Amino acid sequence: MGAGTTDSSPPFPEDVLRQNPKDYSLTLAKGMAILEMFGADVQHISYQTAADHLGTSRATARRLILTLQAMGYLEKQGNEYTLTVKPLAISRALLSSKSILSILAEKVRCLSAKIDRPCSVVSLNGAEILFLCRDPSRRVYASQLALGDQLPAHASSGGKVLLSAMDDEAILAWYVRYEPQPLSQRTITGPQAMLREAAQIRAQGYAISDGELEEGLISLSVPVRDHFDKTRLALVVSQFTNLGSTEDFVREVLSHAQNAADDISMTYADYLRHSA
Repeated sequence: MGAGTTDSSPPFPEDVLRQNPKDYSLTLAKGMAILEMFGADVQHISYQTAADHLGTSRATARRLILTLQAMGYLEKQGNEYTLTVKPLAISRALLSSKSILSILAEKVRCLSAKIDRPCSVVSLNGAEILFLCRDPSRRVYASQLALGDQLPAHASSGGKVLLSAMDDEAILAWYVRYEPQPLSQRTITGPQAMLREAAQIRAQGYAISDGELEEGLISLSVPVRDHFDKTRLALVVSQFTNLGSTEDFVREVLSHAQNAADDISMTYADYLRHSA
């Protein structure tokens, strides 16, 4: 049932939930029902459309939506709310082998094999980047990162690319909200320093994180764009710093990463265009 529609039955088994109220949470069921409103035909919801969908009051719908926003599952756009990428973190085990992420993952594996370095595709999820797909056969991070894992956005090259896609006002608002902390002596955390770096990234078309996330680790990231030519994802290439200088790393991988990102952008944009 889409947003703004009405039906004689609720979008969850209310009769079962009410039979044994000590065993079930009706509030949780309503929250899950809000998340399930989103689909190809519903990209945004409001307090009223959620209330109509649930058959509840606007005040109740508002509390549920604000809770989901605080948990990172929804984000506000104007007077409405849209779904974030966070649900991917809990649905990763059920992703179809034919999903768009599987298609992108194959392209990531091809790039990784070509340049013999770990590669991944990430999205911005609040204060962190979320790994959507990566080559699992190569590892540089201290932990074994997998689909749905996250890293601090401000210290990672992928996060830097995605933050630089925002305007300066939005970056400052992000800074105030998440208060990024240093992870090493080289981590850039000051608001003005972040704005200067964002301007540089926009000008050169890529981001570098050199020892900011972990000592001895360098990564390069380039944007992946959607069907409106907006940066939505980032393609990341990483290596240990003892394998060469920053200049050598950029020279050896940048053109390969940009070509792969263009290919991934075309596939991703085509998928979004046909899913709209």
